[in-house]
Amino acid sequence: MVQHTLIVALDLGTSTTTSSHTRARDSFDNQGKLHREKLGSVSDVKDWPGCIGGATGNNCVPTDLIYHRGTRELLFWGFEAQQYLDDLFHDIPHSDVFVVETIKLLLPNPDEERVPSAASERFRAMRKTLTATLDKHPEEVFEDLLRRVLAHVIGNATRKYSIGLHNHQIELVIGFPAGWADQIHTTVARIGARALQNAITTHGLRNMIFGIENVYTVSETLCGVKEWLREVVAEASSIDFEPQTTNIDELNVSRPVPHRSHCQ
Repeated sequence: MVQHTLIVALDLGTSTTTSSHTRARDSFDNQGKLHREKLGSVSDVKDWPGCIGGATGNNCVPTDLIYHRGTRELLFWGFEAQQYLDDLFHDIPHSDVFVVETIKLLLPNPDEERVPSAASERFRAMRKTLTATLDKHPEEVFEDLLRRVLAHVIGNATRKYSIGLHNHQIELVIGFPAGWADQIHTTVARIGARALQNAITTHGLRNMIFGIENVYTVSETLCGVKEWLREVVAEASSIDFEPQTTNIDELNVSRPVPHRSHCQ
């Protein structure tokens, strides 16, 4: 059986995020080993909303989020959030908004650290302020970000591949800090799965094969996701993916490559 697959990669930097995607043709031999044939080149997403330069713009989208303090509505994200912060005479006064930066750093719970530090105390205070202001936990704010990012990425992929993405399988690869607890990786995988499923629905893609079993995390200290993606697509026949794998805890992918992303 032949299955076409869209592979989406996210490199979750501290202040910026990058994304790449490509297509592959998958088949399994009699022993159940995956054989993956690359279809075209890897595409870096650069046409982020508000990015100067359009499709040839910046591949590093800021992770800034701006909420209205009164309604708790997400008003701006990414480049549009930065543009708002740079505009001294915006229709919405800066005093009426709450700015969330480096949301990734607020995902680990400081209370679970074995040795408290000055940084953990700072993050504890930031988490408390965020929850009190928005009535949301850091994980929910992080999901707000991923929903916007992945909706745009899937839209970019839909425009890129004129053949269409209906009936494709989708794999989501997320670059994440090494050393973070398995619980955080699992939480982020679930958030990523919900965000990508929302993107699939938003863009009206039909008969897509996607679930939590199609989400993988990669150590960003060992590789940049873009480089990992290129190598995996090129050399997937040497990787033994078991088709029965059903959750992220059963799969550990850590492959060293020469370079890391320049986004932070």
